[in-house]
Amino acid sequence: MSLSEEKKFFHSEGWQLFFRTLSRVFLICAIFCIFYGAYFVAEQTFSNQPYNAQSHKKVTVIVTQNESDEKVAETLVAKKLIYGKTRFVIRKYFSKYKDKSFISGTYEFTQSQGMDDIMGILCGDHVSEEIIQ
Repeated sequence: MSLSEEKKFFHSEGWQLFFRTLSRVFLICAIFCIFYGAYFVAEQTFSNQPYNAQSHKKVTVIVTQNESDEKVAETLVAKKLIYGKTRFVIRKYFSKYKDKSFISGTYEFTQSQGMDDIMGILCGDHVSEEIIQ
């Protein structure tokens, strides 16, 4: 086949239809992947799953005065109470605790507590579970 015959072959209606269909399939797959990824991130961020539901070992966390949300989240990640610093900060931003700051003090948590429980205790909603020294 010569070069001009190959060009005619790939410019035929059948091949054009094939490439249009293939590009649409790739576009649909890309859109599906974007929506699935967004769903996965949102589900992981806004679910209240504990770090380890079976663990009841007490973990002590100290929060100092005027400590930022990011710093508290780093401490919680280091103590293996939550999965991600960014998830915690985003969750606090979209929760009822958005405008509240964390109360300084010494707290005891377990890995079986979810992010909502920990956030509520740190913001003062569950005062009875707080240990102040």
